[in-house]
Amino acid sequence: MSNLAINKDVYFDCARKQLAYDITDDVGTYRSSAKVNRYAIVRKDTGNVLGIHTDDYIVRPYSKLAESVNEVVRECVPNWDKYQITTKDYIYESGKKYRRDINFWEDSIDLENYDKNGMHITGKDERIIPQLRIYSSMDGRWGQQIMWSSVYVVCLNGMVRPDWTFVVYNKHSKRENILFTLSDFQKGLEAHKELGEDLFKMMQKKVITVAVSHLFKKTLASQYARKSLIDHTSANVMKDLNNSWEKYEPKYGSTLFAVYQTATDWSSHPVTKGAEHNVSRKREKQVAEMMTSSEWKALAA
Repeated sequence: MSNLAINKDVYFDCARKQLAYDITDDVGTYRSSAKVNRYAIVRKDTGNVLGIHTDDYIVRPYSKLAESVNEVVRECVPNWDKYQITTKDYIYESGKKYRRDINFWEDSIDLENYDKNGMHITGKDERIIPQLRIYSSMDGRWGQQIMWSSVYVVCLNGMVRPDWTFVVYNKHSKRENILFTLSDFQKGLEAHKELGEDLFKMMQKKVITVAVSHLFKKTLASQYARKSLIDHTSANVMKDLNNSWEKYEPKYGSTLFAVYQTATDWSSHPVTKGAEHNVSRKREKQVAEMMTSSEWKALAA
């Protein structure tokens, strides 16, 4: 099997069916029907309704998106078939949403031998690898998106950066297909290397627990009451963050790196009653925003 193989579950066809409503007389007798500018996106194999949209919504099969990205990878990676690449496809909510991860293991950045300021990380999985992510949906919640990320191998935390300029995005109503190029691929690998440099700097930066708690209260756990300027703190979020901090601080020391790992653990592995894939995407954005806050900059100074 190819190391870029696409799961068979990704391949399914959809039909657009225009919606209509019944017109009845005063006593409820059916007279006729009238069509509306709404179309149900229906899976042909299961009959599941994946979304309801207006006429300008374009149905774009997940498989074609995945295949187009595979073509760019083959073009950019010499001897790609011998390269250590792993992929995983996720079909959510019976087909309403789609995610694909492509991991490039031979471009990993090893943190095991980093040793400064008395800090030393040990373990063969203490490394980050570049990951190419693909998102799309049939329910309209996710636009088509191709983005670079990185994954910390030992804990599978998604590494977040505040400036994700290497993201390709396309609305479902846009007539042109999404375009992912050789330049986009190369920018992602460059950003991965920059992330490694940022992590090394975080490892050198000492922090105190009081300042860490203040950061989380003002960013990830902050809640603003409606029609009020009063800042409230979510107790549940702080509890989850404190639990993660107690796990990472003993391992990585009282460093900005441990703070970062705490935040990305919270975003990557949400404890929630909702859909994890939706919550995780929302939290990653919150972590990225945290890293532009005055509180984070104060810790990193």
